Amino acid sequence: MKKLVYTMMLSSIVILGANAHEVWLKLDDKKNEAQLFFGHFADNQKESGEKFERIKEGVTYPKDLVKEIKRNNDNITYTLSKKSDIVVVQESEPRKNRDTGITTKRIAYIKAGRTTTEVITAFDIVPIEKNSNTFKLVYNNQGVKKSEIKVVSPTGWEKTFMTDDNGDFTIITPWKGSYLIQAKYEDETKGEVDGKAYDKTVHVMTYTIENNQGLSWEIKK
Repeated sequence: MKKLVYTMMLSSIVILGANAHEVWLKLDDKKNEAQLFFGHFADNQKESGEKFERIKEGVTYPKDLVKEIKRNNDNITYTLSKKSDIVVVQESEPRKNRDTGITTKRIAYIKAGRTTTEVITAFDIVPIEKNSNTFKLVYNNQGVKKSEIKVVSPTGWEKTFMTDDNGDFTIITPWKGSYLIQAKYEDETKGEVDGKAYDKTVHVMTYTIENNQGLSWEIKK
């Protein structure tokens, strides 16, 4: 069975580049807490110390979910008031691209859990059903069609999926462990924040889900 699944996935395997960094959440339902990390998800490499200091705590959703936030050497721990999916939103100041002259505001959404089927933030990925592998990509309560979705598995492979005309997409999770789902949407609406004008807003989501019933695996050293 393992040989069959690995053969099936071989054509879609792409190892992430050495310079790829992500911010992601790890949700622990037993402790009612979530931990935010920065590093190479595919290699399970977590940055710490000075490299991690610039990562912000962000704003958490749903509101009133987080009781306490604690910064540690290699993570930020959010203590939750109850079992729930969680989203941390980090918004950066508008920046102008020297080559294009376009000023962009960037909003990052870091999410974990797949029990809530309701939209939590303006840009969101929600499961169609609790613990489902079929999701909907949403922006301002509308499905985002024909958008690329990248998924990184616990073994390190990356596969790209595409949303349909309703914003729905289905992923495959053959192995046990954490999967990182990545999505992006560009809103061309101009705006201004704190006196700084921008030409567009780029919304980026990293969404972590857990698979407890897949194939076991290990990295050979």
